[in-house]
Amino acid sequence: MKKGKKGQDSIKHKMLVRTITPTVIGLLVAGVLISVIAGAQIQSLQNENIRNSSLNAAYQISEYFTKYMEISRQLGADGELVSLFEEVEAGSPISEAEQYDSVMATMTNMHESDAENILVMWAADVNSSQCIEDSGYVSQIGEWDITSRSWYDAVVSAGMTIVTEPYENSSTGEMVASIVTPVFGKNGGIIGVAALDLSLSAVIAMMEEQTLGKTGFLFLLTKDGTIMYAEDKELLQTSVYDMPVTERVKEDFKADAYGSCSYRFGGNQNYGYMTNAGDSKWVVLSGMPWLEYNEDLILVMALTVLLFAAVIGILVFLITRIAKGIVEPILQLNLVAEKIADGELDVELDVSSKDEIGQVAASIDKTVVRLKDYINYIDEIAEILGEIAEGNLRYTLKQDYAGEFSKIKTALLNIEQTLTGTINGINNTALQVSGGADQIAQAAQSLADGATNQASAVEELVASVVNISEQVRGYAGYAQNAAQSAGRVKENIEFSNEGMNQLVTAMEEINECSNAIGKIIANIEEIADQTNLLSLNASIEAARAGELGKGFAVVANEVGNLSKESVASVQSSTELIQNSLSAVSRGMALVKEAAERLSDSVGGVVELTSMMNEMAEAANRQMQSLGEVEKGIEQISHVITDNSAMAEESAASSEELSAQSTALNEMIGVFQIN
Repeated sequence: MKKGKKGQDSIKHKMLVRTITPTVIGLLVAGVLISVIAGAQIQSLQNENIRNSSLNAAYQISEYFTKYMEISRQLGADGELVSLFEEVEAGSPISEAEQYDSVMATMTNMHESDAENILVMWAADVNSSQCIEDSGYVSQIGEWDITSRSWYDAVVSAGMTIVTEPYENSSTGEMVASIVTPVFGKNGGIIGVAALDLSLSAVIAMMEEQTLGKTGFLFLLTKDGTIMYAEDKELLQTSVYDMPVTERVKEDFKADAYGSCSYRFGGNQNYGYMTNAGDSKWVVLSGMPWLEYNEDLILVMALTVLLFAAVIGILVFLITRIAKGIVEPILQLNLVAEKIADGELDVELDVSSKDEIGQVAASIDKTVVRLKDYINYIDEIAEILGEIAEGNLRYTLKQDYAGEFSKIKTALLNIEQTLTGTINGINNTALQVSGGADQIAQAAQSLADGATNQASAVEELVASVVNISEQVRGYAGYAQNAAQSAGRVKENIEFSNEGMNQLVTAMEEINECSNAIGKIIANIEEIADQTNLLSLNASIEAARAGELGKGFAVVANEVGNLSKESVASVQSSTELIQNSLSAVSRGMALVKEAAERLSDSVGGVVELTSMMNEMAEAANRQMQSLGEVEKGIEQISHVITDNSAMAEESAASSEELSAQSTALNEMIGVFQIN
């Protein structure tokens, strides 16, 4: 039972390992694929979110600046302002020009359209180097040289409205940017600029309202890289080139390479987007920390891991239950097979399975029942053959000997009848031969005495010759009768020998029937082979089922292996049957030995018959000799000599015949026929 438990643990372990391992590998691969696909989708959504947030912030900044750049362009395109700049000459006051009042009124109106964000509307002339503001301020002649301003080259280079770098308003202390538009004369050259000073408070407020996820952030950079907005106030008014970010961001900013980017900032890996805010050329840089950027991916991976863990747990539970359902009947089969292999045939098999295992169990159960009957047959046959070998010819067959074994029963009964009759005949003949041999011995002795006495008395010789003649006639009759009896004994022994040969043939049939038992075992092995074939078919079907069928393919493979182990146990049972066959072989040896002894008896009887024939011939010769004695007394001396020699020879033959009769009686006495 301990072995069965070990096998059960081994099967369960194999099923778990061979099923769970590929399952885990498959789940890991699926998890990786899910993570990759989900990660790509989630990252794409996050990138889209970051991009939209960045573009939204940039759009609002662009719209804000575009509104005031349009006001600046309208002022620069005002015909009165162009005429004003065309009219003013170097060294002449601009306030005395004809269009001055109209231009001032226009700037005032524009200022009043958004007095909250527009700090001042102003214009500057190139020729007179004068600047006028809608507040009424007019610079001194030659005092305001626009060509020396920091933004002048940018205006000339762009040839269109620009937003200058921010600067601090000296009176209010707030950050301000000028929106400058070049004013072109009739000859196409720049004759002045129209501009307004714009408060950046609204821009900062817009950036503060922008959000990017939970922990994302935004930077607002000017065209030259000045940081106008950042959550970290210490970074304000510093350059992006001094900012503690990845150099790649600085290079992309310098090269106007806008788009998605990843960089380290604040000790974290961040994912962001860089874009410019329209014609203002300002730049919005966004960033989202790695943890928030991958938060959804981490959640998906965690849920995937939990789902896979639940799937593996369910698989382990199901495989354990399946393994238990497979192993328990196989353990019972294995236990029965081990008992049969150990020689214990009185076993019970209780397997209610309706699958291939149940079929194997039913076959083994039938085999056990049939083996019990065969063992009983073989035991009784071996016992009877042992009795025959010991000379007991009276036996009773108790078994029914079903099937091929019925031939053995018939053969044994025929052997009993034949041998009993033969031995009875031999016994009677041996008694007759023994009696005749005694009489011949006595007669031979009397003949020898008579021959000696004849030397002294002729008269007694005549009487003795007459007596001898009569006795010889009787001896001849006895000899003929003995010869006939010996012939009959010879025929009976030959018939017995033929019966013994039939017994040997019957024993060979027993051996063939025993070989049929081996075929039954082969049928059991064929059943196991069919079980293996079914297991192979189940493995093929499981392979067609895909990933979910791999576990059951391993189960089918292990069913085939355990069927082979059951066959191995049944083959151990074959060894027990081979031992029984060895008992049959020993019985055959005993039968052959009895046949050889009977054959020797046949030889002895043949020799006895020869002797009896010789004795009959001698009696005939004695009769001829006595005839000659009766013809003439003159030949008595010669006849007496011959009779004496013949009497001695007859005595020796009689003694030998008596010894042969005794030996024959001893041989026959071995057999028990009563």
